Amino acid sequence: MKKFTAALLSAALLVPGIAAAPAMAQPAHHDDRGNRDDRGPHKTVVTQKTTYKSFRKGQKFDRRYARNYQVVDYRKYRNVKAPPRGYHYVRSGNDMLLVGITSGIVASVLAGQFR
Repeated sequence: MKKFTAALLSAALLVPGIAAAPAMAQPAHHDDRGNRDDRGPHKTVVTQKTTYKSFRKGQKFDRRYARNYQVVDYRKYRNVKAPPRGYHYVRSGNDMLLVGITSGIVASVLAGQFR
């Protein structure tokens, strides 16, 4: 019996995290309406602000950074030629970009096309 008690006592001393973990848990937080908030008082929610950029010829186009992104029908605008096969026009801000569909590389920029 002495050996069992000594083994149990030494195991408890070697692994203190197992016995103390449930006792250290924080209580759930509730707001004024009684809703439960598991995040705790020290955590904050971080949102990313989108930074728009202007694209140049030869750059990789990413629609997440394009302001007013939309695919453009070239036939609705004067002096805009049909795009070559594998390309399409997109809007980024007030610019019309000719972008490769599969590569995403900007082939040309028509600045100030939209007012």
